[in-house]
Amino acid sequence: MRGGALSVAPACVVLYLAVVLALLLAILHRDGGVFTYTLDDPYIHLALAGNLADGHYGINPGEASSPSSSIVWPFLLVPAAGSGWGMFLPLAWNVLFCAIAAWLLGRMVDGWAQQMQGRPAQGNAANWSWLARFAVAVGLMLVANLAGLTFVGMEHGLQVLLAITCAAGIMEAFAGRRISAWCLCAAVLGPMVRYENFALVLAVAVALYGQGRWQAAARVVALSLVGPALFSIFLVSRGLPALPSSMLVKARVYSFAGGGAISVLRSMYWGEAVGTMREPAWWALLAVAVLLGVLAARERQRARRFVLVGALLAAALQLAVGRFNWFHRYEVYALVFAVLIASQALLESTRLHWRTLAIALFAIAWPYELALWETPAAAANVYQQQYQMHRFEADFYRGNVAVNDLGWVSYRRPAGAYVLDLWGLASPEASRQVNKDADWLDTITREHGAGLAMIYPNWYAEGAPDDWQPLATMCVTSPRPSAGLPCVVFYSTGVGDAGLLTTEIAAFARTLPAGVKMTLGRDSTDDDE
Repeated sequence: MRGGALSVAPACVVLYLAVVLALLLAILHRDGGVFTYTLDDPYIHLALAGNLADGHYGINPGEASSPSSSIVWPFLLVPAAGSGWGMFLPLAWNVLFCAIAAWLLGRMVDGWAQQMQGRPAQGNAANWSWLARFAVAVGLMLVANLAGLTFVGMEHGLQVLLAITCAAGIMEAFAGRRISAWCLCAAVLGPMVRYENFALVLAVAVALYGQGRWQAAARVVALSLVGPALFSIFLVSRGLPALPSSMLVKARVYSFAGGGAISVLRSMYWGEAVGTMREPAWWALLAVAVLLGVLAARERQRARRFVLVGALLAAALQLAVGRFNWFHRYEVYALVFAVLIASQALLESTRLHWRTLAIALFAIAWPYELALWETPAAAANVYQQQYQMHRFEADFYRGNVAVNDLGWVSYRRPAGAYVLDLWGLASPEASRQVNKDADWLDTITREHGAGLAMIYPNWYAEGAPDDWQPLATMCVTSPRPSAGLPCVVFYSTGVGDAGLLTTEIAAFARTLPAGVKMTLGRDSTDDDE
């Protein structure tokens, strides 16, 4: 900072790294020295990266599939594919991206403090002491869920960094300066990280238009489309839909009649509206969006007004068609972006005290504060269920398998073993199947020679086929903050060897860790919640 004041940015990075280290040690302690992420999904990307290193885009060799919602993230994992430390590369990338984000947030708060100096109506520099600035910066770090996203192990840390960069760039318009090139680059690259970042492209384009730079706005929009368009061409050339299967399956596109675009909108909005409105983060983003609307209506300077309108549109898109939660990751980019713009506008136009801002930030970040406490337990859930399923597949069974949860079972599986993804992320034929009845389950497992199925039977209205023999039920007995189902049932399918599987499961059951209960020889289609 100017005037010799000490920046809070280094302290923000140190605090972030300290929290990450504490959470890492807690995870290793709970998992008996085994590291796991808080969700099973990162292992899908790791499995995909391993095949990308061999020139194949998909989970099973020889079968193209698009199980990742991020275009670029699996490619960032390729350098360590096949190595012993490859599993830790998502963690390393997230530590890097989130540490940079912490630094940027600290620098932004330093900038706010400078704006307050010499403005009698809003106090003087004493009101923004180092501790005051640090408190505000910590609130922003919590809103960005930096430590929590680090252990999710996916692209959301990079997504949030790009959102913060975009916010910092377009806030230059509040000072009458041109929007920075870094902001434009972050906006253009954003959709390659996650498609939801098109909302930030819109916000940046609107801000540019407000500065009279409509040609720059058009270029940003056009360039942001290039990467996703080329990726769609790549997918279509391999006989896949133009959008990743992970997006289409989660949006339940194939469950609706009519055109693809209509299906996506219906499933993403009407199918999710009730659930998302139960999320505290939805209401927090709604409150910030309303505030942005009020500030935009009151603003008289054109450039500032368009910045606020752009941020409002980005927030509105996430509220209308975006997803929330799934262990506090989907909405974070939009929330931190909107909060940063709204905070800047309030500091510019009101007598907002730093204590009020800090309290508001801590209140908004309440779900993510809870996520910090839940992170070790959520990682333990993955260790107790999905990692144990992986162990059985890799160390005991070693054959073709059918699953609902794709991640750990597909990662580092035995050579030649086929993983049939009944949900459809990695198996295109399953993604397009609307009615997944017992006959279909029996047919598709026979076609792929999957003698073992490890599934949640209550995902299917008819349950398992009659000729499947339930051999065991494995249940997580500890609390489940990441909201997975507690029990998975092991079946011998119509092409399985029930006798051999029973022997293998009995040997496996003796190796299970604390917090996992294996019940042998039980038909447990009703033991899930």
